[in-house]
Amino acid sequence: MNLLYMHMMVVFCWGLFMVSLAKSVGCKENSKLLAIISIVFMGLVLYLGTKLMLAMPGISKSGNWLHVKLSIDILAMITNIYLSYLAFRNKNTSKLLSQILYWGSVVMFVCMYYLTLFKPF
Repeated sequence: MNLLYMHMMVVFCWGLFMVSLAKSVGCKENSKLLAIISIVFMGLVLYLGTKLMLAMPGISKSGNWLHVKLSIDILAMITNIYLSYLAFRNKNTSKLLSQILYWGSVVMFVCMYYLTLFKPF
């Protein structure tokens, strides 16, 4: 399987589990399991992304889209770590914070996929 397609598939899985984690932190359903799975996929994304950048060094000079995407990636990783912290500490979150984390995660992953697929700038 091509490294780029594998990376995109793992990013999709990471997004799926992180958005599920953001939804479950407010109601405490399976949040610890989702936290572990999303952290594992985050590690795989980091590994495959680094391997992809080393395999194709010209991609880093292809435009500003990559810098924006990597900034969103870093924000998503920080959000994932925070959600995992909330899941393992059984912290109560307000309904508003749960909604912000959920929709923020959805928007981040939609933007990441848009930037990866279309490379607009």
